[in-house]
Amino acid sequence: EDDFPHSDFLGELIGSYDDGPHAKLALDLVFNGDTFDFLKTDHEGRYPRHISREVALSKLARIAAAHPAFFVAIGRFLERDPGRRVYFVTGNHDAELFFPEVQRQLQSLCGDPARVVFPGLSLEIGQVWIEHGSQADPLFHVEEQRPLVLYQGEEVLNISWGAAALLDTVMPLRSLLYFLDRLRPKNDVFQIMPEVRELLMGKMWSYWTRDYWQGWLSSGDPTKKLTWSMVKEVVSRLRSQDLEVPIAAELERRLGASDHLLHVVGHAHEPVWRRIGGQKLLQTGCLRNEYLIAEAGRSLRPLPKTYAEVYLRGDLPVVSQLVEVEGPEPPPGYLPDSIFDVLPR
Repeated sequence: EDDFPHSDFLGELIGSYDDGPHAKLALDLVFNGDTFDFLKTDHEGRYPRHISREVALSKLARIAAAHPAFFVAIGRFLERDPGRRVYFVTGNHDAELFFPEVQRQLQSLCGDPARVVFPGLSLEIGQVWIEHGSQADPLFHVEEQRPLVLYQGEEVLNISWGAAALLDTVMPLRSLLYFLDRLRPKNDVFQIMPEVRELLMGKMWSYWTRDYWQGWLSSGDPTKKLTWSMVKEVVSRLRSQDLEVPIAAELERRLGASDHLLHVVGHAHEPVWRRIGGQKLLQTGCLRNEYLIAEAGRSLRPLPKTYAEVYLRGDLPVVSQLVEVEGPEPPPGYLPDSIFDVLPR
């Protein structure tokens, strides 16, 4: 069920910047959100909505045990040059990075606490603005100034209402849906396999019309939020049954209002290169395994993994580009021949 069973491949990719034209450059490495999929990682077989330090550290231990080669690669990257830094920007799947204890544990795993940095939801390097992009998504927007809240005497994550809904409804179905989550375009899955649409829409309809509101007035539960924008978004998503991430218009608006020459975002898993006036937007794809649906679902094509390179002279970005790399072959049995192979389950 691991979306990325290739930590060694990522380590080799990072290590490739130690040679060739990059060898003499000062390098920073930025992981722009959703680096660690805490959202999909269970805790003692469950997906609790109230995520404490204990729960977050338990999830991190499982992630670290599954991907030791990743942390070895980060350690080697830092050892090569004392001026290098590694940044972990927070995304909607790894909000647990807000816990200082999780940050310290990750710094220890990477081997150099002083040069492993957690800037929060965004990072500014000269005239470059970097953010995951989930803050432009109404489903996953969080309160940047209040990432942790008290609940029943314990600090827990102040998660978005979209994350709460996923933890309550979709994550318990992960053993059924994990492969379908890797497919693009998302909406084609619904068209080709209406059984999936029926399952998910039924769960979401019951959740938003009944389960979410049970005890809402009396519980004081901070993970159960109510805003007018939230209600409008829920109604819109249920009506359209659209699974794609609608952040393009908001990102374009932000770019127009910004003084930064370059914005780098992710979140939508769809690579985009866009220029607006004198400013530029790089939207990366992702590094996890994803597949393009072909022949109406009867065959699957691996999508390249897309990341961004940015070269600066002082504070100014002088070259910026998207880089595509082909991933390694999947492990035996990892990829079905057709999406219909998973339909009986």
